[in-house]
Parts: sequence; C-alpha cells; structure tokens
Amino acid sequence: MTISISIPADQAECLGSLVSAFGAAPFSDAAIDTALDNPIWPNGAGPAVEDCIQPGESVCLVVSDQTRKMAVHRVLPVLLRRLTGRGCKLSDFFILVATGIHRPPTPEELGNILGAEMVAAFTGRIYFHNADNETGLVSIGQTRRGHAVRLNRRAVEADRLVLLGAASYHYHAGFGGGRKSLIPGLAGRATIAYNHSLTLDPEQDRIRPGVEIGRLDGNPVAEEMLQGARLHPPDFIVNTVLTPDGQLAGVFAGDLDLAHRAACALVARIDRVALDRQADFVVADAGAAGNWIQAHKALFNAARAVQDAGRIILLAPCPEGLGNERFRYWVTRPTLAEIYRGLRQSPEVNGQTALSTRERGARAILVTQLSTRDAADLGIATAPDLGKAIRLTLAELARAGIKRPTYYLMPEAMAVVPFLNRKDDRGL
Repeated sequence: MTISISIPADQAECLGSLVSAFGAAPFSDAAIDTALDNPIWPNGAGPAVEDCIQPGESVCLVVSDQTRKMAVHRVLPVLLRRLTGRGCKLSDFFILVATGIHRPPTPEELGNILGAEMVAAFTGRIYFHNADNETGLVSIGQTRRGHAVRLNRRAVEADRLVLLGAASYHYHAGFGGGRKSLIPGLAGRATIAYNHSLTLDPEQDRIRPGVEIGRLDGNPVAEEMLQGARLHPPDFIVNTVLTPDGQLAGVFAGDLDLAHRAACALVARIDRVALDRQADFVVADAGAAGNWIQAHKALFNAARAVQDAGRIILLAPCPEGLGNERFRYWVTRPTLAEIYRGLRQSPEVNGQTALSTRERGARAILVTQLSTRDAADLGIATAPDLGKAIRLTLAELARAGIKRPTYYLMPEAMAVVPFLNRKDDRGL
C-alpha cells in the first residue's frame, strides 16, 4: 500500500513514511506446528496442546468475527490435524464466533474467516454469539469490582474451551486478542457495557488514566477483561500476529495471559513506530476499512503523529457507510459534554468510538465515498480528492502562521501506531 502525493519542498517538509519495518520469511505450516509444540505456561510448565483435550470431550473453538483478521484459516487445520491424530473426532468440535455486539458474519465473510474447507467440515456446528439472547447466557461469577459476568452458554457448558484470536493494538483495551475473545467477544450486553464504562473518568470529561493503546497493566479496562475471563478460563489459547498487509507473522499458544502477552510483544515489534517529533500534518490511508467504525482506527493512529494543533488528511472510502446506526446517534449529539454524560448513564462502545471521532475529527479532512448525510453526521470536513485536501490543509496551516509545515505519510494507518520518544511504551 502506498500514498502518492506531490508537494514542492518549499511548501512542506516530509519527515518520512510511517510503515512497519518488520521483515520475516513467510510463516509456514511447519512454523505453526513449532509454535504449538512450545506452548507458554506459568513457570514454563504445562501440558502439550494435545494433552489439554481428551477424545470424546466436547470442544468449543472460539474464533473472531469479520472485524478482526487472525488467519484462523491457516491455524485451525493444523491444530485439528494434531488433535484428531491423538484420537479426537472432528464431530467433537464446534465453532463459536465471538461477535461481541457486532452483527454476525455473512456466508462470504465466514468463508474468509475459516476458509471453505473448514466451513464445509463444520456445517451445522458453527454458531454465532448473541449478546442479547438471555437464554443463551449464563452467570459465571463476579469480578473484584463486584460486577457480574454473563458468558455464552455454549462456551461455558462445553467440556473444553479453546480461544483462537489475534493480538493487535487496541485504543482502549491496550491490545486485542487473548482475554478479549471472551470479554467482550462472548459476553452479555450488560457485561460488555460495564467493561466499556471503565474507559471514562467517573468525574471528569476525559478518558480514565491508564486507559491507553498498548497498555495492559494498570489499564482498568484490560484488567477487568482479564478478571472476567479468568472466571471461566480457556483450556488454552492460540493467538496469531499479522503484518499490516495481513500476512501471518507469529503464533503463540498456551496460557490465557502469558501466551497473549508474548503475542503482544511481537505486535509492538511489528506495528509500533517510534517518533522523535510530531508533524504539522499527516496523510493517512484507511482504504482497507469497509465502514467508518473500522476507519476510525486510522484516524486515532494518525492523530498520534501530529501536534495538538496539527491536521490529518484521511483517505477512507468506507463503502459500507458508518457501520452502525447507534454510532450515528452518538456522533450527532450536540456537544462532547453530552456524549460524556450519556456514556456515563449508558456505556456503549459505539458511543466511545463516536467520542473519539468527534475529538479527533475536528482537525481532519476526509477523502471518502461516504454519502453526504454520513459525512455531515461525522462532523468532519471533506474534500473531493487528495490534491484538494492537501491544498486546503496547506492553506489552513498558512493562516495559522505555519508557512512550511512538516508532514508524515501513513500508508498503513489502520495497523501502524506511532509512539513519541518511547514514553508510551509501558504497561505490557
């Protein structure tokens, strides 16, 4: 993925292109086997993956939905080959898609997640989580904060539970993967809402201290997720790490927390870009995002590369629109204070994405295919093409007294996360 622009050097200074510097050979099936041969357990002692499941036991295999790429189509066949080789039958396994509060995947999306071979093999044994189906949920206890956790009944009642997810940066949970496959992935709506409520400071209109991208320890959202997941821990997890272009870069198996942290460490190697300075503006590409809720990740990442008064040019076609009508409700609230107030009364992830959009979108220009209504509801200025967006940005910065602004290019803005002078690299 590249961004092609032409700005004369006397008009602006390019500080570079923010891309992943990670380079590795393609990850083979043999490498997946090697990762499964070396599961990560506390004190380095624990069972082989095959020894976690006995023949005849019912096994719930949890996979992420269409909003998370994890290369499960690469990992699952290798895992099943090993388990069936030890006497397990394919009929002992079923797949549960961890949708959280997202819509279920379409047949085409399910094929992209699992691969055609696995879809065919599991016909009649693929289920989608429903956070609002009370009969499909069961209480599993309370976290230290005293909040009750309700989890998908199929996952709880299976003899064995295996989480297949992908570690990645996440703007309020610190990292995706690991614990997130259970909470919010398989949790009831009230459990999800309470967890998301921890994002906000209970008194001030701000994000709660400790809630930040790349942080697990000291992050109340991430810690609550882990406490809830440990009320019904999986027998083991398999977490992948992907490059920004979607290629498999690593596989980590074993303990819910430790295997996930090992995967997160690789995410930090691949997707973290250290900055010596922030720029006056950034040109970022979110072209892979189908809708705005996904494209927001690129806006969030790009905002980290510019000064507080800096500008963001975001290429985000978003052919599927905003992505959710509840998001539209939140993003069109008259003021930020009203969004904060509403989220304290009724915490909702769509509202938090709307809050972040409003806070960062005010200094952005969007090049998009969104409808006039959708773009207007976002409250973000638009331009018909990249050239016009650049001219508008240069003119706006010139009016602010910045005659030769600096800028970065972010062709992988959905995945690559800038960190300034390593000061944010903590809490993993």
